[in-house]
Amino acid sequence: MPLANRTGYFIQPVVKRVPGAIEGEKMKILAKTTGPAREQDMFDSGDKWSGGAHLRWMEAQPGDKLDLALPVDKAGQFKLLAQLTKAPRYGIFQLSLDGRKLGGPIDLHNSDVIPTGELDLGTHELTAGEHKLSVEIIGANPKAGKKFMFGLDYVKLEPVP
Repeated sequence: MPLANRTGYFIQPVVKRVPGAIEGEKMKILAKTTGPAREQDMFDSGDKWSGGAHLRWMEAQPGDKLDLALPVDKAGQFKLLAQLTKAPRYGIFQLSLDGRKLGGPIDLHNSDVIPTGELDLGTHELTAGEHKLSVEIIGANPKAGKKFMFGLDYVKLEPVP
């Protein structure tokens, strides 16, 4: 095969980023009870993940927690938004901010790997500095079996005027 037919076929993927997003895979892990939590490339699942990746937490059980640092540059009132990942072996989770629950449990089971879209986690008065975003495993959807994986694409703080 001529050289002209063997070059130029690979195109570097375009990495899309959500403006203002704090990428889950880049967030500092403050604590976790068990299991690895690390970056997972999501290019095989499409281009719907900001930064082309997410933070995946695995090998944990109900009651286990993952605490992440949520940096706040300037004090104020913010709308907290997040995009998570849904997939066949993903569980049911409770999110909390500084020890306060953010709504009810979220079931991340789905037959395909998809992003949740932006979830509104409420409006919060936050001081400047580091806050704690916690993820607790509540259980699993019966269709997921006894699997409890979790994926965080990003969080975003939108100032409220």
